[in-house]
Amino acid sequence: MKLSDSHPQAGPCFQLFDRSTTYTTIRCLKEEDLRSVWLLELPGRGLTTLKRWPVTWPLRWKTFFRQSQPDRQLTGAWKLLKAGVNTPQPATPVYRAGSFYQLEMPFIEGSTAYDLLKSELPESSDLLYELARELGKIVRRIAEAGLRHRDLKLENVVVKVSHRDSTPLSLWLIDPVGIRSSFSLADSLVCMLDRLAIQPLNDGVTVPLSLQIICIQAALGQMAGNERRHFFQLLRKSLITSRSKSQAD
Repeated sequence: MKLSDSHPQAGPCFQLFDRSTTYTTIRCLKEEDLRSVWLLELPGRGLTTLKRWPVTWPLRWKTFFRQSQPDRQLTGAWKLLKAGVNTPQPATPVYRAGSFYQLEMPFIEGSTAYDLLKSELPESSDLLYELARELGKIVRRIAEAGLRHRDLKLENVVVKVSHRDSTPLSLWLIDPVGIRSSFSLADSLVCMLDRLAIQPLNDGVTVPLSLQIICIQAALGQMAGNERRHFFQLLRKSLITSRSKSQAD
């Protein structure tokens, strides 16, 4: 039996930050052990995600030092927002609701970058080139802010397509729990580009070389020649290590 089986779709079953708020449970978006993410609809706020973590002694201990996953989700979001990266702005602090810690964040509608990569629709080709370019810019922006995203995955990048020519698409990072400080621009770039390559590699999904080049070029920006050579040495070494681990698994 899954945890979501004990939560009927109709009727309230959660204690929200504002207990007077009425809501409608749409569905469970993600579930792992007793951790879960729920899609709710709130009057005046629209679609909202409710993230829940069961209260355990290790989690309570980490929470005391602000190092728990809920706390890192919150602080990571604010760091990305400060760096000018699109991510859902937390609607509440991390709070206790019965035997769970909870966090409410806006729901971002759109397709994930990973879904678009695997799409075989003819119209997805041009979109992928723009996606690769924008993703590279985001990697660069995070690195220039003195940060790195240790868990940057294509499935956690939501793509919102706009019908306006000036902003054809916008990318949103929806799981900022892996944000860490970084004192090396090259190391930060390598870390995130390597992370982006892992999921397609593990799943046997081919990423066209042209998309890889566009993403890397956008991430490098105006990096000087010597720095570029050092960067590519680091990236090559990192990808070889990741590929070896993937094949071993």
